[in-house]
Amino acid sequence: MDDYSTKIKNSAEHLIRNEFPEKALELDTLVSSEVLSFNEVTKIREEIQLPTADDIVAHLANGSKDHPHSTTAANMNNNGSHVENATAYVFNGTVPSNPLISILEDKLRPYILHFLDSVAIIKLWIQLMIPKVEDGNNFGVSVQEDSLAEVRTLETEVAQYIDLTCKYLISRGELIKKVVKYPHVEDFRRSVQSLDEKQFVSLRFVALELRNHYTSVHDLLMKNLEKIKKPRSNQAHSMY
Repeated sequence: MDDYSTKIKNSAEHLIRNEFPEKALELDTLVSSEVLSFNEVTKIREEIQLPTADDIVAHLANGSKDHPHSTTAANMNNNGSHVENATAYVFNGTVPSNPLISILEDKLRPYILHFLDSVAIIKLWIQLMIPKVEDGNNFGVSVQEDSLAEVRTLETEVAQYIDLTCKYLISRGELIKKVVKYPHVEDFRRSVQSLDEKQFVSLRFVALELRNHYTSVHDLLMKNLEKIKKPRSNQAHSMY
């Protein structure tokens, strides 16, 4: 067990001293790059490729016998009566995810997982440093507990970033279904564009917050490193 404890301590200090500042700098570079620039918002909105009302009008005007997106069905005319063998527009093929959003998610996911994995090690390291409960100088112990509480708070916040993508994809899928079903309703199409734009802004925020979290954890633990490792080193002096 002693060897395991030593391994955890070495891993935690390596993360704090080396990997966290490296990740913070990488994320700072990412946030400053063109891929997360607000100039990309226009491109984000242009990525949706779905049939429009004009597509359907042209499709019906040209006939649909050999059209890859057509089918023959009994439809209703404007008077409410059935028109046999009328042409209905059917979207054929896969509706892709927004590729620019997918790229950003792929870039950020490793940082989210690395932060959560690293924080699990750091929490255990701090807990292993906490001495047994006894009377005397507990100032160092309170530093350990405060540091542990701060790390746990950031861990909870970063864990929520994982849900961001799932909720976005579900919402986008529901909107896409409506766009395909009601291509003549422009608001549905615009709602998909707005959702993609919102996700882009959210991912930019995640990148900024991850950078800040890596930086703050590194700064907090480095400033209090000696108190965390030796919380009662000054106990003898405090007696006089």
